[in-house]
Amino acid sequence: MRLFSSNRLLIGMVGIVVIALIVYLVLGYAELPTMHMSGHGWFALGLGVTFSTILGVVLSTVFIIGRRRGFDESAHDAVIDTDPET
Repeated sequence: MRLFSSNRLLIGMVGIVVIALIVYLVLGYAELPTMHMSGHGWFALGLGVTFSTILGVVLSTVFIIGRRRGFDESAHDAVIDTDPET
């Protein structure tokens, strides 16, 4: 299988991000014992992660359902009808 240049670029970018994350985790792990978070901080972190995940799932679901049912087709047709450049 031959990789196209866009696939190579994507694989390269993912590799750079993974390496940066590993470096960040290694350097951050050295600082971890000096940091302290109270119970309120952990509770707020948990609420933030939970609500962000729920919001992401709901918005992704709405996007997928709308795309499958063709709700965005009328908006696309309206832009084509009114835009003289297309």
